[in-house]
Amino acid sequence: MRLRFRHNTLRFIIRYSGVLGRRIGGGTGGGGGTGPRDQRNLGEAVGTLRNDACAHRLWVAYRKSRDRPAAICPEELVDAESIIIDLCRFTASRFIPINFDENLQRPQNSDSNRLVTSQSLEKYIGKIIKYFREVYPEHPDWRDLDPNDNKAVPQFWKNIKPGFRREIQMFHLLYKGDGVIGLEDIRPLYYFLGLDDEDGKYPHRLCDLKHIFIHLIKNANAGENNTNCQRVAIILSIAEAIGRGGEAKFQTFRDWYFDSLWKVTNTPWKEKKTIQAYAMARVADENWYKDWYCAMGMFALCEDGLYRSPSQKNAGLEQVVFPLLYGRKDEGATTIVTESIRSGLPADVKKFYSAKSLRQGGINQATKHKDMNYFFLSALTGHAGDNNSSQYYIDPTDVGRTVPALNALHGRKDLKTPIAIPTLDALGSADKATAMKFMDKVFKCNIPSFMERGDLHIVKETFLASLLMHHRELITDCTTLNRVSSMLLDRAKDCVFCAESPHLPVDRCLLNWCDKIKAHYKSQLNINELKMVPTSERPSCELLASMAESIKSLTETVAVLNEKFDDVVKQNAEQASTISLLHERNLSLRDQVDELSMIVARRSQQLTTTPEGGRSNPNKRPRVSTDVSSFNLDVDTAAAASETSRSGSPVPLHTELPNTATVPMTNMTDPTPTATNPVVAPAPAPSPTATTVVAPPPAPPRRQIQLPLRHGHSAEQASKGKKSSMKNNQFSYHLALLAQKGAFRQHSKLAKGNIPSDYSERSHVVFCLELVDYVAEHNAEVQANVGIVRNARTRMSEEEELALSDAADEIVSESHRQLNEFKPSKRATGTTILGMGKRIGEYKNRIKNAKNLPSTLERGDVQLISVAELEQLEYENTQRHMGT
Repeated sequence: MRLRFRHNTLRFIIRYSGVLGRRIGGGTGGGGGTGPRDQRNLGEAVGTLRNDACAHRLWVAYRKSRDRPAAICPEELVDAESIIIDLCRFTASRFIPINFDENLQRPQNSDSNRLVTSQSLEKYIGKIIKYFREVYPEHPDWRDLDPNDNKAVPQFWKNIKPGFRREIQMFHLLYKGDGVIGLEDIRPLYYFLGLDDEDGKYPHRLCDLKHIFIHLIKNANAGENNTNCQRVAIILSIAEAIGRGGEAKFQTFRDWYFDSLWKVTNTPWKEKKTIQAYAMARVADENWYKDWYCAMGMFALCEDGLYRSPSQKNAGLEQVVFPLLYGRKDEGATTIVTESIRSGLPADVKKFYSAKSLRQGGINQATKHKDMNYFFLSALTGHAGDNNSSQYYIDPTDVGRTVPALNALHGRKDLKTPIAIPTLDALGSADKATAMKFMDKVFKCNIPSFMERGDLHIVKETFLASLLMHHRELITDCTTLNRVSSMLLDRAKDCVFCAESPHLPVDRCLLNWCDKIKAHYKSQLNINELKMVPTSERPSCELLASMAESIKSLTETVAVLNEKFDDVVKQNAEQASTISLLHERNLSLRDQVDELSMIVARRSQQLTTTPEGGRSNPNKRPRVSTDVSSFNLDVDTAAAASETSRSGSPVPLHTELPNTATVPMTNMTDPTPTATNPVVAPAPAPSPTATTVVAPPPAPPRRQIQLPLRHGHSAEQASKGKKSSMKNNQFSYHLALLAQKGAFRQHSKLAKGNIPSDYSERSHVVFCLELVDYVAEHNAEVQANVGIVRNARTRMSEEEELALSDAADEIVSESHRQLNEFKPSKRATGTTILGMGKRIGEYKNRIKNAKNLPSTLERGDVQLISVAELEQLEYENTQRHMGT
């Protein structure tokens, strides 16, 4: 009896104390209370009272919207399910902030911008249903429920609740994206709007990521504190992930890997609000401002994004992707992102954009796709799924889940279109080998996973391929002098050349590579999109895709055959070069043998003129008449041989004498012939006064050296070791010669080149080069030929030498034509350096006089001008003299 009393007492306390059977209003009677309770019931928590008050305000706001009083009578509850369905529609179609008032607005004393979650709204409606149970306990939908079971709800609410939660989440996702309210001033940021601001009339039209990135890249400089390229990579990483501002600081290289099946780089994303982490695929794009690989490549190129100094390693930054965000709080990291965004926007509207704009813009752009659904979008944004069990059936580390939403962001027609990435294979094997060597100069790297044989080495290759693919676009959008393009071109010098056109300048070679990689990337995109054509159109499209694959296979086969053919040609060229070198060596050795043979002959002649047993009188020099016409050597060679013989250099025993005729020797030291016994010589002498040298068997045929004898000024300079004269030296020959020596490689103007010191009339050479620079400024063809001359190399193939020679001839031809306009000649003149230099100097004197320049000014400091400008100056001088 005592236990039964206790049981009934507890049931009464539980039912009427507000723990389980509580009412949302404080009134009494069949109609239920109409006002919120201000005091807790026995055993009730503070949070329970607050939730009851929120449920009451939600009910009041709903009834007010339907022009009904807050109190409800049992007659209205006959169709309770319809009332709850209408209440759910009302609740799921508007923003409800936490701590909302009876008008569902944020209180004036609240600064929170968070929305009430779907779980809380479910609880509020559950409390309203319990209020219905108190008003109409005998309703057939809940009269059989246990009044002591707090979780007991009508069956219709169990059926409605999953859809209600889904509608609330989708509404929050579509219209705000981050579950916030009170931020109507913050606007979304898209990749590119393509609109005109009409001279500042509509500044919001320039508020997109492309304009922000252009501003950051144009203002990137070589300073240590400039991190603009890193900021571009951070902003694009957040925008692609539809993440929050501070979440990029959690990125580490340790988590990255390349998925070969999906052809994406997986950079797992970690949320700052929770401990949740999920896969995040990275893809390329045909536009540089949407290409994550390009942004990371710019960061790695300009700011050594793949290199960590010893101090950074000691600080734990070796695996941190973005050192700029390391060690900062979430608010600090978000502030950096917001400041970076606003730095590239018009001053009048920058306050409307922040790091939250990236998340809003990404969600809006993705949901615009006709096939987008909550499952695809939540895989990229990290929003919770429809039910709590989804995490057990869906692997958050599956990188393929994020591909559909990324395809929507990048404008693909089908969300499941396979991914394509730019690759260096598009260059062919020869140029790819050059590009791989070039990559080591582009990226300074000491992170093991990015080095050769590392897991992320292929990602580094994609960074370079994307940079090259967008090289032309960056020059167009950010000007030629932007830091990214300038550094890429600077590091390409002396190591980048096209295998199919070796004479191309470095800048044109990079543009050639750019076009090849982009064409290959676009063809892969087209093939992948053809594979996703609907079934009704599939037969013809499958045929096209099959043909495209066949063409691709044939192209690769042709490329392989071309490479093999190039290898054969290269081997033949190497063999021909080796044969040529051996032939030249053979000729050189024969020349040395001839010289040594001549030395032996001279020594023999000296021995035959020396008396037996003694020396000839040193004070008397014998006059020797020697026929050396068959030697065919010039004076310098004979002099060198004579000096060699006087030095007493040993003559090899195997040296052969030249095939010469008998050489008569006449002793003119004494007018009276005296009989002497000559010293035994290689050839016996028939008489004391005439000695005959018997020639050995003829030597093999040798190269004939025909050196012209020097006379006059040139001969005197050569004999005294002075500089060679420019007289009779053709300008085109010396232009090509200087180019091969690298005189112009590091100079923008040919006249500023490194002219060797052995040019006697150096000023004439400079004058001729100044004329070439002048002509190149006004003639595109000459400018192109000047590029060939400037990029000439020391070792060149026969084809390259021919191209260089042709370019030099065309340059000199156009320069000579211009010179005839400057300084007409009454007689036909050639293109020698001396002749052209004198005429240019005379024309400069005329300019100097017309400009009234000081007489002490050197002609080299006088710049060339056109004939029309010169005649105008002279006319003005004449007018001034006539006026005075």
